[in-house]
Amino acid sequence: MTTGRDARLRALEEHVREFWSGHPVEALDGEYGPVRDRLPGFTVHRVAPRGTDPAWVYVTAGASLPEEAGGAEFLLMSPVAEEGHAETLATVSRLHSFEEHRLDVGSLLDLGRPWMPGSPMDHLLVCPPHPYGPGLEWAPAGAGRARFLWLLPLHRGEADFLAAESLDAFEEILEAEGIDVLDLGRAPLV
Repeated sequence: MTTGRDARLRALEEHVREFWSGHPVEALDGEYGPVRDRLPGFTVHRVAPRGTDPAWVYVTAGASLPEEAGGAEFLLMSPVAEEGHAETLATVSRLHSFEEHRLDVGSLLDLGRPWMPGSPMDHLLVCPPHPYGPGLEWAPAGAGRARFLWLLPLHRGEADFLAAESLDAFEEILEAEGIDVLDLGRAPLV
């Protein structure tokens, strides 16, 4: 018997596959630690680069399921395939599953380690998926109208700036600088 949860999971996966039509999309078969205790059926999909899109994208399906409608799914963009991103997304999704730790646009996460080996960035900013727009950001009704949010790697100083100033101020700097979000060693903006 198919449950509403199963149908939403399938719809979330379909949304991801349709958005990245033509890209190889693979559901990663990971243990994901304790996230499935909180989010049964949770998975991470890896989207391979193709054409003019050089990013490897890791995107969740199932982080939004504690909400009857809405909720958030998360994605990371990477210059290379890196299995550790699935673990990061599982950790973020599990954290988000607790009401007292719910994440939203503007939330900051201190990873306590580089987001990727060789990178000086150790924070993540939760923001709309600007590189992909509203076509990805808002899932259809069958997927519970979940919102896909981007986890943008940041330097500690950028996170401090955001905490002291505002997301709008930081996004203005991002736009003005036109940074390469796939540059593992990019210089801090502030």
